[in-house]
Amino acid sequence: MKIYFLLVISLLVITLSGFTVKVPKAVTDAFAKKFPAAREIKWGKENAEEYEADFKINGNKMSANFLADGSWTETEATIAVSTLPAAVAATVKTKYPAHTIVGAGKIEKANGEILYEAELKKSNKKMEVILNADGSIIK
Repeated sequence: MKIYFLLVISLLVITLSGFTVKVPKAVTDAFAKKFPAAREIKWGKENAEEYEADFKINGNKMSANFLADGSWTETEATIAVSTLPAAVAATVKTKYPAHTIVGAGKIEKANGEILYEAELKKSNKKMEVILNADGSIIK
């Protein structure tokens, strides 16, 4: 029984490791135009409608989402925790006093909206909080 289980798991891992996302040409063209300096590009699906590219520009980790027609929806860039707006840091400190901010990101939406992500840790548990620049919590 153990051997059968291990065989099934091994086949599953091999199958999934070969899984690639077929990205429409409109998406790859739009991505190349918007991020010509991108390196180490890896494609995936964010959800049923969006394709997500994880990549680096000048060593900075980023991701960008596009619809199948090539429409850009958002970009998220890793930023230093120290560069979070003061209002964002203050809200996190007030609402989650027992947590430590271990990572941060800046999210730019297609409509021009700028959001911030704070990655929090308490003991061994992690969570993410999305906030407006004024410190109001979105999610």
